[in-house]
Amino acid sequence: MDPSQLSLRHLVRTPRAPAAEPCAALLLLHGRGADEADLLPVADSLDPRLFVVSARAPLPLGPGFAWYHLADIGDPDPASFEASLAALGEFVRDLPAAYPIDPRRIFTLGFSQGAVMAGSLLLTRPESIAGTVMLSGYLPLDQKLSIDEATLAGRRVFVGHGTADPLIPIAWARRVRDYFTKVSADLTYREYPNPHYIDTEEIDDVRAWGLADVG
Repeated sequence: MDPSQLSLRHLVRTPRAPAAEPCAALLLLHGRGADEADLLPVADSLDPRLFVVSARAPLPLGPGFAWYHLADIGDPDPASFEASLAALGEFVRDLPAAYPIDPRRIFTLGFSQGAVMAGSLLLTRPESIAGTVMLSGYLPLDQKLSIDEATLAGRRVFVGHGTADPLIPIAWARRVRDYFTKVSADLTYREYPNPHYIDTEEIDDVRAWGLADVG
């Protein structure tokens, strides 16, 4: 498949260290108003054997892009949210046809709106994701997602959030923690004394959490 035919525009970084093909992959999902270059420095601090794909959200927003329109923080517009989630699901499905990526070893890492999308992809297509990292996000459980909770048991999830986040309150992250605990996901949950950004301690924790079966 020609990569230009994929459903989302994106950037690619091939593994920085020797990796057997098909490769384990890390899919980066940026936050509201950013673009596909925003999270690449995070990937530089993680396992160098990963094939990195950083996707651009489909909706223009100022100089950047968004995954969905907002009525208010925590209140996604259903139409744009549904359309972007469908495009993201198609993108993940087709990645192994466009690049030397192992479909059983695709990990996602999302920040803010991107974390919402990463979590929603896990809820609706758990079989397509080997592990999910949600940083400074929440789960939009009021969006009437089609979820088979039994399939979430044992799924690897890392959730990190700042206790001083003024945009997405820490209480929302704790609801994410409680939900994944309820469905018996393999959850690692961390809180940081930060506002709405990713710091080095958080990246260190994601690296220590690890991405299973990378090598």
